[in-house]
Amino acid sequence: MTLLALPLLQLLFAPGMRAQVQVPVGRSVVRLEATQQRKEGDRYIADGDVDVRYLDMRLRADHIEYDSKTYDTLARGHVIFDYNTQHIEGNEGHYNVHSDQGVFLHVHGTITVARRPNPNVLLSTNPIYFEADEVDRQSDQIYLFKKTWLTICLPDRPIWKFYAAHATLKVNEKVALVRANFRLLKVPLIYLPYASIPASQRMRQSGFLLPEFSENSTNGFVFGDSYYWAATDWMDTEAGVQFLSKRGWSQSLDLRAVPWSNVNLGLHYFGVEDRGLPGANGVLIPEGGNEAHLLLTAKLTPSWRAVADLNYLNSLTFRLAFATTFYEATVSEEHSDAFLTNNFRGFSLNIAALNYKDFLTAQPETSIVLRSAPEVRFSSIDRPFWHRWPVYVGFDSVSGAVRRSDTNIDTGQYVERSEVAPHVSVPLRWGPWFGITSTAGFRGTHYGEQLVNGTPVGQGLIRTDGEFSVELHPPSFERIWNRRKTKWKHVLESSGEGPYVCG
Repeated sequence: MTLLALPLLQLLFAPGMRAQVQVPVGRSVVRLEATQQRKEGDRYIADGDVDVRYLDMRLRADHIEYDSKTYDTLARGHVIFDYNTQHIEGNEGHYNVHSDQGVFLHVHGTITVARRPNPNVLLSTNPIYFEADEVDRQSDQIYLFKKTWLTICLPDRPIWKFYAAHATLKVNEKVALVRANFRLLKVPLIYLPYASIPASQRMRQSGFLLPEFSENSTNGFVFGDSYYWAATDWMDTEAGVQFLSKRGWSQSLDLRAVPWSNVNLGLHYFGVEDRGLPGANGVLIPEGGNEAHLLLTAKLTPSWRAVADLNYLNSLTFRLAFATTFYEATVSEEHSDAFLTNNFRGFSLNIAALNYKDFLTAQPETSIVLRSAPEVRFSSIDRPFWHRWPVYVGFDSVSGAVRRSDTNIDTGQYVERSEVAPHVSVPLRWGPWFGITSTAGFRGTHYGEQLVNGTPVGQGLIRTDGEFSVELHPPSFERIWNRRKTKWKHVLESSGEGPYVCG
């Protein structure tokens, strides 16, 4: 030690002051502050409210020993370690300043995870709370826990916890648990040989979900699992398979995507490869099949909107055999609709494809199919004929190709149908209490086929009719009751309408 450094050490160790030492480490320094401290060779020994700082790290304890040669730090008694949003408290700690690694014993603490704001998802601002017999800090991003529990509930009265023999936390990425169990209100519910929990900004993590084990009289022993794939921030997919000991195996797929803020896509698929159950003569009767549902909504421009709601079921027998709810088993109808619509200046333009299928019987399978594709509808709201007259005109029109198929009728694949229906409305009022609206219209429809003796033939058919209606609007009666801080209003309204159709 040089004579020049001696006055500095005497100042740092002056009686009645907290001793402070600065030890160079690389391009920075370790600052050590304590009530009492001494130096033995390369070791700095400090006692009494010891505080060690290095870059973003802060280590506090009752007793700390620091080796300036190996950069090792030993802390005992009320050990507190802080690094950015990572906070650890324990009885003992071993930490290397240079390698940024350490081991802490009998600890508890918190690690705050950065969450990306999402108005559609409820996120907890609570950090990850934990307790462990031992925590091994391998870097500022990786922690290893032994005999630990973790939760994001408040630690004084947590609703749920994960207990694990070993756990690995990758900050802002995930928590991997080995030999873990999930406890709700201290009651163990699920044992997991291995589990992974997301702890990142994306909030979602790819991986296998909890396996399913069950048994029932129809499918036998059921075992299955699914894989969740968080491909991007705007799309995720879940694909799964199930083994059915009495039937075969099933497949399922669920896909969700929001590629743009005004576009939503959802896809569901379920199918079963069925060996069948033995019939009356012992022959296996398969009941397998598949179903799918696709929903797409998109707002293309401020006035154009597109929607596709498509449903597919290949067999009613399949639904009756493998429906998981009573509602599913009793629904025999399938609707598929797709349309493109535009509303502008009181007009509405719709281009659509519609399909309706109703299964009548399962064995033998019969159904009714009603289809309208393609179809174009153009209509308007009631518009004033002249600003000085109380006369309003409007119209509805449609043109497209239709088809019907059932046990009695089977038309062509594309039967032309066109319809136009203009109407005129005249609303009149007598004072503020009585009004009458009369509407007269005409409807003309052209069909590309017609029934002759119950058989569709390719001969056009035109049907016309006239429509007239009168709607009365008598006065309404109302009364308001005031009851302290509340107000009640009751209104009685009546109306009457008389339609007349001739054709």
